[in-house]
Amino acid sequence: MKKMFLLAITVLLFTACDKEKPKDYSVISGEVQNFRKRTITIKGFNYEKKVRFDRKTKTFLDTLRDITPGHYTILVGKRPVNVYLSTLEDIKLIVDAKKRTEDPVFEGPNANINNYLTEKYKKGSLIIGNANKLFSMEEDEFLSKMDEYKTALEDLADSAQLPPEYLKKEKKNIYYEFARNLNNYQRFHRILYGDEEYVVSDNFPSDIPSSVSFNLPSDYINSKHYRDLIKKRLDDITNKRKPEDGDYELAYLKTVQTEVVDTLVKNDLIHKAAEKSITVTKNLKEYYDKYMNYSTNPKNKGEIKALYDKLKLTAKGQPSPTFKDYENYNGGKTSLDDLVGKGKYVYIDVWATWCSFCKKEIPLLKRFEQQFHDKNIEFVSINVDKVQNKGKWKQTIADREMSGVQLFAGDSHINLPFTQNYLIKGLPRFILIDPDGKIVSANAPRPSDGDKLTDMFEELGI
Repeated sequence: MKKMFLLAITVLLFTACDKEKPKDYSVISGEVQNFRKRTITIKGFNYEKKVRFDRKTKTFLDTLRDITPGHYTILVGKRPVNVYLSTLEDIKLIVDAKKRTEDPVFEGPNANINNYLTEKYKKGSLIIGNANKLFSMEEDEFLSKMDEYKTALEDLADSAQLPPEYLKKEKKNIYYEFARNLNNYQRFHRILYGDEEYVVSDNFPSDIPSSVSFNLPSDYINSKHYRDLIKKRLDDITNKRKPEDGDYELAYLKTVQTEVVDTLVKNDLIHKAAEKSITVTKNLKEYYDKYMNYSTNPKNKGEIKALYDKLKLTAKGQPSPTFKDYENYNGGKTSLDDLVGKGKYVYIDVWATWCSFCKKEIPLLKRFEQQFHDKNIEFVSINVDKVQNKGKWKQTIADREMSGVQLFAGDSHINLPFTQNYLIKGLPRFILIDPDGKIVSANAPRPSDGDKLTDMFEELGI
């Protein structure tokens, strides 16, 4: 009897503990009209999750664990919905994927915040319009518009009955957007007007962006505007410090290490840079060593080590990864084996019709082809448009009178084994292979690099 009594007490204690266990998740649900895809995507700071959508009931439901409270975007097809998500508060969304004039409807404890975010987006569109319109303005008009925009958003936030702690963060977020736009004005104005000599007046408040600290981890997580702002400032510092013929990627790594003290901010900045930069740096071993020394995040370091180990397979002197049976513009199929072993170097341009930077290289590449036409080198262009864009590929070749060997891979560089093996993250990408099929440079100079490419060819006896 005594044992039975003790057992009953134990069960009661465990039951009580279960009931008192705090909730550590939130539930996201919703109803979506005019939507036929199978998933909805949630994106935030270092976060992405696919949520299954039931096309029969037109609903979705999922549990979110271990999320950082902050701003997220729910992508319903091509319609983005800005939301605030937290660890504990559930949220329900009712939205039409096509009728963007109809505001999304929110239910749950954070509905007030999410309704505010909808109104904020609408007010921004109403006051500013689009980015081209904003940065095309003359300086005085631009500054007046930014003051109007900042004041309107602050007034909206004050009147939205937001939770005090959120309101405080949102006021900072508004300020960071304001500072970021000031920081971008001269650069974007130059681009829109094609005037590289344009300089803002001495009265322009250029000190506002530079007064923002690099070391605010909470703001870094909460505000994309803050992240954009300090990234641009670090880019500017790097460009000033980098030697004229130096390695920008390596210089940026050193700049972040020097300028940023906070561990979270530094680790995230250098990791986001390294994911791409390690694939194009001119000093792979030095870049890798410095990254491993600067980073204190074991997970991040593991990811960069995996990239480094793969990149070593495409180092100078290694056999090149191959491709097979790419469609040739002049007819038939072409593989890398058809091009090497014939006493010629192979200079490969990986490009796409949607890539504006790729198109800028085309006339310069044609000049090099003409200059080295009778030399021991073959110029090969590999297009990585998706298969449905084959017609656009052919039309671009005809319109631009592109020469050399023109190949169509039939898929994105993200999916092709050849480009995956070269860890190509961005376009265009140029590769130089020797007559025996060994790599001379996995990231060769571009035609726009001018003398660098010419010097490389001459040193090789091309």
